[in-house]
Amino acid sequence: MKRKLQFLYNRILPLQYLKISLICVFYLVSCFSTSNGIALEANTTAEADRFLKQLLGAEHRGMGGSFVGATGGANALGNNPAGISIVEGDRFVIHMSRFPRTVVLLSKPNFNANYEDYSRYEQRASGIETLNWAFPIGKFGTIGVALSTAHIGSFRRVSHEGKALNSFPENNLAIGLGYGVNCFGGTVLGFDAKWLRSKVTDTLGVEHFGRGYAYNVGIIQQFSNALQAGIVIRNLSNGLSFVEPTIPDKIRRDFIVGLTYQREISNIALRLGVDLHPPFSDGVRTNLGIEVWFHNRIGGRIGYLRDIEKRYASVFLLEDAALEMEERNWKAEGLCLGFGVRLGNITLNAAYNPQFKPIVTEDERIRIAQGAAVYTFSIGQDF
Repeated sequence: MKRKLQFLYNRILPLQYLKISLICVFYLVSCFSTSNGIALEANTTAEADRFLKQLLGAEHRGMGGSFVGATGGANALGNNPAGISIVEGDRFVIHMSRFPRTVVLLSKPNFNANYEDYSRYEQRASGIETLNWAFPIGKFGTIGVALSTAHIGSFRRVSHEGKALNSFPENNLAIGLGYGVNCFGGTVLGFDAKWLRSKVTDTLGVEHFGRGYAYNVGIIQQFSNALQAGIVIRNLSNGLSFVEPTIPDKIRRDFIVGLTYQREISNIALRLGVDLHPPFSDGVRTNLGIEVWFHNRIGGRIGYLRDIEKRYASVFLLEDAALEMEERNWKAEGLCLGFGVRLGNITLNAAYNPQFKPIVTEDERIRIAQGAAVYTFSIGQDF
């Protein structure tokens, strides 16, 4: 009888702790929503908002961007910090993402009912580099540090006035510190904070600087060796401190839930991941992916991505030869592919993802003239 009671105690107690943890997380969400609800409802978000949501590495981009329940070690920084303490040992990883110059043409029927191009959207070429390092501190958990940079547009050596610049017209910088700890056996909690600095250029070519902070809170619950789930609240922030009031300064927070299933059969390791982004106010946002490793040396990934975001961006009207600001939903949807190789303690990954493009109405047609894909590369090492 004593053994049975002890068995029930060991099974039930972690579940109680999990309930308490989840309540605390949801309490943080409700408190932040009350004090800073404008960040969620704002239509004009800062350029740094997209920067923070693109800090995924090639490992998870190849799986359609699913990461909440699957991420671990240094990959978890900036995403779901609970995963920092899942992987044992020191580990650093470098992510490099390349977003090509994208030109999208929209056409509408003219007086003769023939479709003709009437507007053009352009996304300038950009890149993101991230260096993450996670190292355990024994029973006290794991600490992680991160440095992320983004550059948008062509590199400029001088301004239009002939002054030396040696910079990109727009860029973002984030310096982060994270902490994760295994609290109740299969329950892991994590938190990270980032200091942000963002430089943007207005329509007159004047540069503006904004600074601020963003926070992530996450939890991962392992139900068995094969199944685990995660919850993360990303980008809790009061926005950026731009002096010019017309510069978008809001950062939208994300609430994401994910589930991961993994098995090892002989020399094959299989992992499936799915993420959902409620409350789906702008449409369903989901990430699905499958990863397979052979002999722990060669890996392949395939996934499906469907992400929607509201943008307030400029559009070039071809008939009037003029720029106009327009609010429109943009969507990235389609197949994602990834590949990985492990050479000793070093892991190399590459991924392909669809690019964002404007969502058209019933009487519009869209054509991507240039830049339809995003490429990401990662290199990591265990110690």
